[in-house]
Amino acid sequence: MASALAALSASAPELAAHIRTVAAERLTRLSVELWMALLPVASYWFVAIVYDILDHLQLPWTERHRIRSDAERQKRNSRSRSHVILRVLVQHMIQLTVSIGMVFVEPDMCDARRWRGWLSGVPRFLLGMFVMDAWQYFIHRGVHESKLLYNTVHSHHHRLLVCYSYGALYNHPLEALLLDTLGGVVSLYGAGLSCGGAAALWTLGSVKTVLDHCGYVWPVNFLSPFFPNNALYHDVHHDPRGFRKNYSQPFFTFWDKLLGTYMDPAEIHNGRFSPAKGEAAGEAEGDAAATKKGSRREKKLA
Repeated sequence: MASALAALSASAPELAAHIRTVAAERLTRLSVELWMALLPVASYWFVAIVYDILDHLQLPWTERHRIRSDAERQKRNSRSRSHVILRVLVQHMIQLTVSIGMVFVEPDMCDARRWRGWLSGVPRFLLGMFVMDAWQYFIHRGVHESKLLYNTVHSHHHRLLVCYSYGALYNHPLEALLLDTLGGVVSLYGAGLSCGGAAALWTLGSVKTVLDHCGYVWPVNFLSPFFPNNALYHDVHHDPRGFRKNYSQPFFTFWDKLLGTYMDPAEIHNGRFSPAKGEAAGEAEGDAAATKKGSRREKKLA
């Protein structure tokens, strides 16, 4: 151990010089390496804050399109907003550490991954979406199927029974690393994306994750024809009746349909999700029992 520590100490000046050089050359204001790290985080908070403002304003028109009422959210969620914000900030610190750390480990990575035109870039981008979806589906389903992993790791995310925007990445730090952060890295290398393509994919995935947890269903959604995985779809997964359904995220739903874990949102909401119809915005038959069941689960896992 002493020799290892001595070797580490001897290499410390070289390591410090390497970090300074890479930071000066690769992490400038206009560098794709820097924006690849920052854009997903900045876009997450921008979209989340917009929806949080809507939550607080409670305008009549927007409230009509809210899946669950604010009263239901306060009643069923077992974690405070401040706690959720701090946990999401931890996730983003992990994300930034990994994405910037990749640049220090492989300084020339973006030189070797240049944009090579639309004919190559678009198929790779679509492949990246497929890889990210596959990674998240199987990891997500795995942490549900394993009682140990669910109770120790994934149960944190399900302490928010009613979704809201900036709670989208409320996770245990291990899940933050395994599911979301490494999912982005795997999509980068698995699809052979350029750094610009990775920045675009990670940013789209980040925004889509917030939208899937925002708690609103709008009459016009330009993303729905391409991505049927939306807020109503994911709300099913946070409902105790759909707890082992609708694992897919953030883009498509075909993994659920192929592997028998798909649940039509109409089975829970029956087309009724406006708070104007009562506190439990989709107070379909059985909601009261589901709420009680969810509360018992939360007490057990807390």
